[in-house]
Parts: sequence; C-alpha cells; structure tokens
Amino acid sequence: MAGRAIAKSEVAERKRAALILGLFLPLVFLAYAVAASAQPMQLAPRSVESAALVQDVAAETAPQAEPAPAPAVKRERYNVVVLGDSLGDGTWAGLYHVLRQDKRFNVIKKSRVATGFSRQDYFDWNAEVRSIAAETRIDIAVVVMGTNDRQPIVEEGRRHALFEPGWRDIYERRVDDFTTTLKATGAQIYWLELPVMKSPRFGADMAQFNGIFEARARANGITFVDTQGLATGADGGYTAYGPDRFGRTKLLRAEDGIHFTMPGYELLGERIANAVLADMDGGRIAAAQPALYVAPEAPEEEAGKAAGYDMADRRPGRSDDWLWLGATN
Repeated sequence: MAGRAIAKSEVAERKRAALILGLFLPLVFLAYAVAASAQPMQLAPRSVESAALVQDVAAETAPQAEPAPAPAVKRERYNVVVLGDSLGDGTWAGLYHVLRQDKRFNVIKKSRVATGFSRQDYFDWNAEVRSIAAETRIDIAVVVMGTNDRQPIVEEGRRHALFEPGWRDIYERRVDDFTTTLKATGAQIYWLELPVMKSPRFGADMAQFNGIFEARARANGITFVDTQGLATGADGGYTAYGPDRFGRTKLLRAEDGIHFTMPGYELLGERIANAVLADMDGGRIAAAQPALYVAPEAPEEEAGKAAGYDMADRRPGRSDDWLWLGATN
C-alpha cells in the first residue's frame, strides 16, 4: 500500500510540473521575442555586434574618400607623325632609322616639299593638318618648317614684306592655328629648331624663324627641340663633315648647305627621339588621347618609297632624293 501511495504522489508531482511549464514557458518565449524585436542586435554575439556597430558608425562619420584615379593607359604603339617641308622629309627618314628597332613607334611621313606657312594660296598647312588629324591618330607630332617661308605674305589683298610687323602677326597666327589643331588631337608636339646653314644670309633668316618658333612653342606649351651642336664645327658654325651618331666622321650636309645626308638626318632624328623618350620616362606621353583612326603603314609611308615626287627635280644628297635612303648606318 505504501509503494502504491508513493507512486501516485510522484505522478501527481510530474503533472504539477508539466502544468507549471505549460503555463509559464509560452510567457518566457513571448518576453524573449518582444525583447529581441526591440533590440535586434542583442541576438548577435557580443563580438559580432561590436564590430557591426563600429563599422556602421565609421561609415556614417568618416569623410568620403575621392575615387582613386584611373591608372595611366600606355599604348602598345605610338603614331609619330612628321609634318613639314623637304627638311621634314629628311628628318622623317632619320627618325625612322633611329626608332625602327623600337616597336613602340610607328613613324609616319606627312611632310611635303616646297611648303610652309607663307603661301597658303599654294599649300595651306592649317587646312592640311585638320585633314590629317581626321584620318590619322597623332600621338606624337614632329614639326620641321620654315625653309620655304622667306617670301612675302599676301592676305586680304594686302602684301606684307618678310619680317615686317604685319607679316609677323599673320605668320605667328598661322603657327598658333596649326599648333592648336595638333593640340586638340591630344598629341605631344615637338617643334624642331632649324639647323645652322651654310649661307650666312640664309642662316640669319632661319635664325629669325627659330626665334618665332621658339617663342610660339613657349606660349603654346609645346616642346621646342634645339639642334645646337649638331653638324657644327668647334665654333658652332656650319661644317659639312663631322661625327655621326656613332662617333664616326661622315659627310653630314648636302651640297646646297641646307639639307643633310642620311647620317646628318639621323643626328636630327636622334635628338628628337631622345626628347620623346625622356617625356615617356617622365609620364608625359603615358596616356595619349584617343583619336579617330589608327593609320596603317601605307606604302608611301615606308622607308625607300618616293611616291608623289618629281624625279626630274631631284639632286643627289637632298632630302627629297630617295635613291640614297637605303644606305644607312
């Protein structure tokens, strides 16, 4: 009897415990849910909660950093476009020889003999450069001009004599317009100083042109490449013979005392190439502006071609004499 009474007592105790749990457990869960909804972060572990709070506060209070600048985009191949007169033709050939082993450069000839800025009625370089820029990407422009410009300028029916104030105003404006068009393509521009000439009178006129070109280059923020010490004697004057770019004594100037032989043109090309490579190392040519068209290497732009030249007017040693182009160092 005693055992049966104990068993009944235990069963009753368990029923009371179950009843208590049944009554209070839902209340506990309800209170927990209310607390959780009021403070959701309390559901997270303490370390996670702290990290999240710190990140949120930092995101709200920290100043917004400027986005990092895009890295400079370097081209795999740069179009080096040479513009100018017959001296520009030869400079293109010399620059081509200097850079032909460097696959980063495509040297393109857009020069034209017997041209300049004075005679727009004969050839308008300002119109021509716009046409060139529309069809050819110009990353680097090399300009050699002036040897054909020792003549009056006629504009709006008025004749302006060489180097008089009106002539200078018009000539400088044409140089500036030409430069502005090139700059609009995003090209880096290198304007070559005219070298020492054999004729003192002709050389004095070229020195005046150099003064104009250097001043306008400075005003327009482009590079003026000097030719001091190239194909000159110990006194800085004209000499026909001198060391080539490898230090060997060679004939450097043509018989007219204006143009060069190929070793001489290579000296000019090397001076320009050194300026370009220095700017590449300094980052000035790291991100050339895109233009409309990547020009293929057309046959007329390959070394040794003579398309468009009057063969009867050629004289050995001149820059427009392509018979000697194959004889290189």
